Order: sequence, then C-alpha cells, then structure tokens
Amino acid sequence: MVDSPSRSSPTNVPEFSVLLPIYQGDDPRELEVAIESILSQSHPPDEILIVQDGPLTLRLNELVQRKCSASSVVETHAIERNQGLGNALRVGVERCSHDVIARMDADDISVPSRFERQLGYLQENPSVDIIGGYLEEFQSSPDDPVARREVPTDHDAIVKRAKFRSPMNHGTVMFRREAVLRAGNYRATDPMEDYDLWVRMLLSGATFGNIPEILLKARAGEKLYERRGGWKYAKDEARLLVSFYKRGFTPLHVLIFNLLTRTPLRLFPNRLRGTIYELFARV
Repeated sequence: MVDSPSRSSPTNVPEFSVLLPIYQGDDPRELEVAIESILSQSHPPDEILIVQDGPLTLRLNELVQRKCSASSVVETHAIERNQGLGNALRVGVERCSHDVIARMDADDISVPSRFERQLGYLQENPSVDIIGGYLEEFQSSPDDPVARREVPTDHDAIVKRAKFRSPMNHGTVMFRREAVLRAGNYRATDPMEDYDLWVRMLLSGATFGNIPEILLKARAGEKLYERRGGWKYAKDEARLLVSFYKRGFTPLHVLIFNLLTRTPLRLFPNRLRGTIYELFARV
C-alpha cells in the first residue's frame, strides 16, 4: 500500500513536462484557460509541449504562437496530418524533454496545487509509475460542478477496477516515461487509447496510484456523450475488450459481462446515454 503525500511542498523533485495535444476542433478560449491553469500552478512545469495534431485554425495558431513567445517553457510540435489522439500522445511522449510527464487536455482546468501534490506523491512513493486523482465535471462554470469522478486509490483496487472500466481519469495523470515506453507507449487506438495503455502498463508490471482529491475540472455535456456512442464506438470498444481477454488480463466471464453491459450503452440515444453516464457508468 502506497502512502498519501504530505501537504508540504515537494523539494528536490525531478523536472517534468506537461503533454498537451490539440487539434483544429478545439476552442481557443478553452485552450487559453487550460494553459493558464498550468502556468499558474503552485509548482509549475519545466516544459509544456503542445502537440498540434494536424492543421489548426488561424485563431488556434495565433494563440499557440503567442503562448510560445510569452513563456520559455511552452514548446510546440506539429504533426502534418491529423491522425488522432492516440498517435499525438505517442509522439508527445517521445518528444517531451523530461522523464516525468503530466497529461492535460485542451478544454480542462488543473487545480492550482495539482502538480505539487503529484510530484510529492511520486517523491514519497518511488515505486509508483503513474499517479492520477479525482476530477469534477462542469458544463458552464468550473465553480458549479455537475458530477464528480472518483477512482480507486490503491494499486490492487485499481487492478480490479481495470478489469471492468478505466481505473484512471486520463486528464489527471502524471507518469514516469520509462514505464509508459516499457508498455509500448500510447497506440493509435480510437477510442480509449488511455484504457488500452493502462492495461498494457499493468501487464508489464507498472504500479498505479490515485490521490483521493480533485485535481482537475473537466468540461462535460452533450458533445462528450456523442463521442462515446454509436456503432463505430461500440465496435472499437468491443475489439479492445476482446484484446484484454486475449492478453490474459480479463477472464472469459468478465469479457462477456463487459460486452453485454457496455455495448448497449453505446447504442442508446445520446440524451439517454448521457443520463445513464451521469448517474451510473462514469466510463
């Protein structure tokens, strides 16, 4: 069992990068808020690597260039053609300058003490390879949350959760690059590139943890539910679940249970799926 970090600010911690992928569909206003929440941390990063997944809009380009000019820690890398989040993250992990990497999405907001808490955790628990935490979802204002996503904190409980659903809130994680590369890095798996990586990391012997605190404010709403539904999503998810079984991570009865319970959810009308998601699923 790993320990929770103390409230004191971590000292002698390693330098770290924040990996922030963006694409042309992102909102420049939301991205600016996301970047500012990183720069204003109680323990700010040594690098923010913005990976551009394909061509950007003029407003996004202008914002990225302005942020690069205003701060020496902001770097950017452009991928010529949009190839999806999994590929952008794979490239980003390889190009980050530091061996500890935190994840961030273009429409999320990190709480001010997030990185300080995570660095303290990794310092006090050197055997842990990846650390995440809770998040709150909001629609209009981050101060008015509509849901709270809690995840298991202990490694053994995380392993149990991972057999049924993703045990980590992706936007909250900070990890040691070596453990991610040892598992094969992110893959161009769409959707659920994070869940795919977590299972491969667990199979490779990585140790997981979550801090039982809100580390991130995440935007929710109908667009989120739309992305998590439809025949294609259901088929891709089923293919991923089968791969977990073939790798020996889940037994047959768990695979059957997951397919019977998750696939219908993806095929429900968007509004009904959103209601179920908010009340029960949290996947």
